[in-house]
Amino acid sequence: MKILELITGGEPGGAQRHVAELSGFLVYQGHQVIVAHGGGRWLANQLNKQIQVIYLEHLKRAPGIGTDIAAYRQVRDVLSQVKPDVVHCHSSKAGLIGRQAAWQAQVPSVYTAHGYVFVDPTRPWVQRKFYRYAEIWGVRHSQATIVLSQRDFREAQAMAPSVPIYHIPNGVVPAPILAGITRDIPRIGFMGRFSREKGLDWLIPLAERHPEWQWIFAGDGDLRELVFKSASRSSHIVWDGWVEEVGPWFQSIDVLVQPSWKEGMPYTIIDAMAHCVPVVATRVGAMSEIVEAVDNGLLVNPGDSSGLLSAIGYALDHHERLGVSSHHYVSRHLNRDIQLAKVAEVLQSVVGS
Repeated sequence: MKILELITGGEPGGAQRHVAELSGFLVYQGHQVIVAHGGGRWLANQLNKQIQVIYLEHLKRAPGIGTDIAAYRQVRDVLSQVKPDVVHCHSSKAGLIGRQAAWQAQVPSVYTAHGYVFVDPTRPWVQRKFYRYAEIWGVRHSQATIVLSQRDFREAQAMAPSVPIYHIPNGVVPAPILAGITRDIPRIGFMGRFSREKGLDWLIPLAERHPEWQWIFAGDGDLRELVFKSASRSSHIVWDGWVEEVGPWFQSIDVLVQPSWKEGMPYTIIDAMAHCVPVVATRVGAMSEIVEAVDNGLLVNPGDSSGLLSAIGYALDHHERLGVSSHHYVSRHLNRDIQLAKVAEVLQSVVGS
């Protein structure tokens, strides 16, 4: 089976990590994989030159009629050159353009929704409406859709009741169980892309007001200046930059916070749980399902600062129990090899049909 994996950008992120891990798994299974994206070196470095990477210079995150038309033409040309058996699309922009190009080229397509844009409350109402209508077209003109959360599963089913929808959460390889770490000053961590939907707009001011804890931020992105300025004026706030080796970093914190306005299923929270770190998160995307399975007291509504503080205190008071429960949940329900095998089965079924 020849598979074209198409994603908007190749910079670090959860969707990019999924593409990298899935591509390696598919090659190991004997399939041929080509990855196409709109720029960034991280994904190509992860593939380690073992998989062909095609750069599409016009495939950008920001919407634009001229660049979007040019990106569609580039994807269409790639399909003509590569002649894949199936196109597997990721991220909103590549998902829409890739499915349209595949449909017109009569090539089967599958879309993995890493969190629907139209449920993001930080985006303008008109933009969310546009993305919903675009997704309705996209899901109805592809052969299958993969979602990461039960909420997105319901959204996809409502948009296209007759199209196969698969709920396949992300998976990881659990780390060994570690004993709880006792520190004089608890360390509260955030890891992820510094973008608007991640909730840094309300987490940073909250962190500045609470010097009784040390706040460790790992990541990078458009809101870098917000984090940098906060770390410069507050001695209890630290910016670690982008972290590649996540194991030692998770061992250095006591609680992970994920205050997102919109999410699919971030690897950050399941990586933390795999390292016995309790996670305090907002009730969005798959986080509601995963964190609630450990303890409902760790969930808060987006923007609820007092609720977040209470949940962090609860996580610190019950640190060892919550850490072990988190590890057990990931080990039993979020196994990476099972996840990748299920995705491969969906791609194979689409080609077979």
